[in-house]
Formats: sequence, structure tokens, C-alpha cells
Amino acid sequence: MSEAASAYRRLWRHRWVPSLLLVGVCARVPLQAYIFALLLLAVERTGSYTAAGVVTAASGVAYAAGVPVHGRLVDRFGQTWPLTVAAGVNGAAFTGLLVTAHLRPTPGALAGWAAAVGLSLPPVAAAARALWSKVIADDGIRRTALAVDAMVLDVALIVGPLLVTAVSAAAGPGWAVGGCAVVLLGGTLWFSALPPSRSWTPARRGGSLAGPLRSPGIVVLLAVSVLTGALLGVLRLGFVEFAGRTSDPAAGGPALAAFGAGSLLGGLVYGARSWRSDAAARIRVILAGYACGVGLLAAAPDLPVLVALSVPAGFLLAPLVICNFELIGRCAPEGTLTEAFAWGITATFAGSALGNLVAGVLADADTPAAVVFAAAAGFAVLAAVIAAAGTRPLTGRDTGEARTTAGTVPPSQSPPVDTDQPSEKGS
Repeated sequence: MSEAASAYRRLWRHRWVPSLLLVGVCARVPLQAYIFALLLLAVERTGSYTAAGVVTAASGVAYAAGVPVHGRLVDRFGQTWPLTVAAGVNGAAFTGLLVTAHLRPTPGALAGWAAAVGLSLPPVAAAARALWSKVIADDGIRRTALAVDAMVLDVALIVGPLLVTAVSAAAGPGWAVGGCAVVLLGGTLWFSALPPSRSWTPARRGGSLAGPLRSPGIVVLLAVSVLTGALLGVLRLGFVEFAGRTSDPAAGGPALAAFGAGSLLGGLVYGARSWRSDAAARIRVILAGYACGVGLLAAAPDLPVLVALSVPAGFLLAPLVICNFELIGRCAPEGTLTEAFAWGITATFAGSALGNLVAGVLADADTPAAVVFAAAAGFAVLAAVIAAAGTRPLTGRDTGEARTTAGTVPPSQSPPVDTDQPSEKGS
């Protein structure tokens, strides 16, 4: 533990790290919160869980389609103007969504504006992860930064649903959606104004239009991300529907927050020890354990027990995200790092949209909650199978693995793990 604490202290002493982590919270809390707020808004305005699933799926699919384009623009032109323009367009899309929800809340109209919101969401998370290699030269400290980056997502997963629940209960979900829009706009503009972001220079890019998708390892990771994103999509709507059977659907927020708290705890435990095994081996074990933890939710008889079981269910989410970050850094071809992280977000949100649709159909069919949560666990089982089948490209032993012309990973996107030595943070 003392070694881990020392790594965190060394990380915090870097000049721009505190600012980047703080702005990361401001820019990412609304990304975790707005889908939940949108879900509650759609349920309130349409009265249908299936319609709500369609609306949130539209936003998730649009984000999945747009974020790689945003990422490629950042890789080509730098971070400042692509992020700033996206933030302005996104603010206008949120405004249209809220006006439509107030004046003409049909499922089709809401889905259209939700798609506009998702399509224009700025790729702050991908840009921040690409920035760590510029801000921090030391590989060991960068591993710690990636672990903390994953835990920022956990903070967003905890704080976001709780804030949405509180605001929705006090003033309605429309105000929660509007609050997400304002915080997201401010956080993005703040991030793009930071000197490291303004001075970030993209690496030389290879000539393939496929970008990071020419790497077999990236393709494997995207398949895993789709399935684990579907798991989260099922859980998000499953928590809301479970709570709606006995109380207000917004009461599902504490279960989602407890899931995030479990993930945060798992990230802290995972990051407090060294790991001799390679990340490609660890991700298989993590996915299998993740499936078992989520499967526990099927045993919940009431909301308090569901909240309690959500903590162990989320325990391996952060370790999974950290492993994913490591492997993306290893597998991404030169000059495509931001886009590679963006594709990871794409896969997760596309999977989340699939999960929203599956859960919405199951909920309106009055399917037992145990079946819904078992379906979520099943997605993790499939992801573990795919990770096991893709071991060679993830470890870089596949002959088709994208590398630089010299046959090595470029320093600017070196994998945040040394496979020959124990990692300080495990990721």
C-alpha cells in the first residue's frame, strides 16, 4: 500500500494533473448523468419504458457514431477548436431536446433530439486520455494516471445518478437534463482552455482510412466494450424499472450510485497492488468475475437489498476499464490514439443502446427482474469468451497487429504496462 500511496503522491506533484483530474470530473459527471436523466425524462413524458429505451438508445447510438469522427478531428487538428465547436453545437441540441420535451414530447421527436445530443457530445474523455502521454513522461506514473482516470469515471457514476435523482425529485427530470447540459458545456470549455490541451500536437498518422480499426487487438477490445456496454445499459434501465414497481422510478438512482461505489472500491483495491500477469490475461479473469457479481443482482427481493448487492456487482468495473485502457495504449497504431479511445467509447455507448432496448422490451413485457439481471450478466460471459479467443492480438503476438514501421509501439502511446516487470499500479 505504501508503494501505491507513493505512486499517487508522485502523480499529484505533476503541474497539470490536479487541473486535468478536476476538469475531468466536471466534464464527465454529466456524461454519466445525462443518460439517466434522459431516461427519467422520457419515462415521465411518454409513460412507456420501451419508448424511453428507444430515446436513450438513439442518443447512445448517435454518440457511438459521432465520437470517432470527433476523435479523428482531434488527432488531425489538435484539441482546442474541435472540442469548442462540438460543445457549442451540443448546447444547442440540448436546448432543442428540452423544448421538445415541454411542447411536443412524442417518442419520435424526443429520439431525434436525443440523437442530436449524442452526435455532438465532445470527446473530452478520449482527449484527456491521449493527453496523459504529453503531460507525464514516466511510464509508471502514467499507469497511475490511467488508474485515477478510471476512478474519475466511478466518481461520475456515483455522483451523477444521485444528483439526477435529487434534482428530478425536487424539480423534475427536465431540470436534471438541463443541469447536465450546462455542466458539460462549462467543463468542455474549461478543458479545451488548459495550456496542455491547447498545446497538444498530434503524432504523425499512418495512411490507412481504417485508423485504429486496422489493429486486430483494437477490434477485439471493441467487441468486449460493446458487450460490457450492453450490460450497463440493461442495468441502468433495470434499476429504474425495479424501483418503479414499488416507488418512484428515480429511486433506482441509489442502486446505480452503489454500483459506481463498488467500482470505485474495486479500482482502489486493484490499483494498490502490483501485477505480474499481463493485462490480456487479467481481463479474462476480470470479465468472468464481473459476470458473477452482476449475477448476484438476480437474488434481490426488494430495493434496499438491490442497492446493497449493487456494491459487489460493480466491484470489477473499474479494473475492467483500467485493463481496457492499458490494452488500447498497446494496440493503437501510431497517430490514432485519440481515435482509438474514441472508438472504445463508441463501442461502449453502442452496447449501452443495445442494452437499453433489451431492458426496455423485457420491462414492458413484465419480465421478472431476475431474468433482466441474468441477461446483463450474460453479456459479461460473452465478453469473457471473446477476450479469451482474442488473446494473441491483445498480447501483440498476432502478425496482423498494427505497429509502427520499426515494429514497436511509439513512445507517445506506449502501453501503460511493462509485461516483463510487475506494474506499480496493476494498470
